[in-house]
Amino acid sequence: MNFQKDFDELLNEILTDYRNQFPEADTSQGSLIFIKSACLASALWGLYHYQEWISLQMFPDTAETEALEHHAWVRGLSRTYNEADSALLARLLDYIRRPPAGGNKYDYVKWALQIDNVASAYCFPLAQGLGTVDVVILANKTNTGAQVPSSYDTLTGTATSVVALKLIDAAATFQTSGVTKGDLAANTSSLATAKVVSVDSETQLTLDTDIFTESGEGYTVTSLVKLVKGHIDDVRPVTASAVRVLAPSVLEEAVDLTVTGSNVNKTQVASDIVAWMETLIPGQTLYRSKLVQITMMNGAENATVVTPAGDVTPASDEIIRPGVVNVA
Repeated sequence: MNFQKDFDELLNEILTDYRNQFPEADTSQGSLIFIKSACLASALWGLYHYQEWISLQMFPDTAETEALEHHAWVRGLSRTYNEADSALLARLLDYIRRPPAGGNKYDYVKWALQIDNVASAYCFPLAQGLGTVDVVILANKTNTGAQVPSSYDTLTGTATSVVALKLIDAAATFQTSGVTKGDLAANTSSLATAKVVSVDSETQLTLDTDIFTESGEGYTVTSLVKLVKGHIDDVRPVTASAVRVLAPSVLEEAVDLTVTGSNVNKTQVASDIVAWMETLIPGQTLYRSKLVQITMMNGAENATVVTPAGDVTPASDEIIRPGVVNVA
C-alpha cells in the first residue's frame, strides 16, 4: 500500500481545484488562497504519512519494534534475551506459516527457540525409535561465547559467602562442570533467578542480578540444554515416549588445498572456507566440491583437495567445524 503524496503535489492539486472553480481568483504565491492552500496541503501531507505508518504497523514484516512485539504477544510469543527484531520476526512468521500442530517436528524447534540464548534448533523425529524425538540446539555465540551449549546436569549447592552480584560456593566445581555464560542460577529459597555473566573460578560466578542476601542459601545452576529440555517437557504431547535435547558434538575437520592461478587470493580462500564451515548445521555434509567452488570464487584456475580425502557426513548430533585450514 502506498499512501504517499508529497507536499508540492498536494498543493498543486488544491490550487488547481481553486482555479477550476474560480478562474479569476488570485492563486499566486503570497495570496490568501495560496496561504490557505499551503496550510491545507501541509495537514494532508501529515495525514498521508500517518496513514502510511499505520499501514506498515498492520503487518509483522513491516512493523516497527513496538508493533512487532505486539504481533508476537498476540500469538503468545515474547522476545528472548538480546534477540534482534529480525530474529523475532523470523520466529513470528514461522509461527504464522506453520501454526502449532500437536507436536510435529516444527513445534519442537519453535519450543526450543523460545528459550533465551538458543540460536537455532533441529528436530530429528524417531531418532531413538517409534515415539521418540531428538532436538539438537546451538547456542547464541554472541551471548554465551560458544555455539555449543552447556549440557551438564543441574548443579545444586549452598552459597558459603555473600558478595554483591556473585554466587560463591567453596565446594563448587563451576569450571570443570561446564557452567557457561548465559546459564541460569536460582536461589532455591527466594526463587529469584539470574543469568551467569562470567565463570570467575571453580567456586565463583558473576551474575546479572543480585539474588543472594545471606550465606547458607541454597542454589541451582542449570545448563542451556536442561533449560530447553524442561521447557519442551512442559509443552510437548505426553504421548512422546522419549525426548532428548542434545548439544552437538564437534567434528573438527582439517582442510588442505593446493591451488593454481595468478590471481588467486590464498589468504581469502582460507578465510572463506573457515567462515563457510562455521555455518554448517548438525548433520550437514562437508562436500569437497564446495571447497573447490570457494577457491574458484577467489580467483583460482584449478584446485586439488588433499584433505579431506572424501566428503564428510557427520551424525545428526554432530557439527563439522574447521581445524587447520591450509591453502598452498
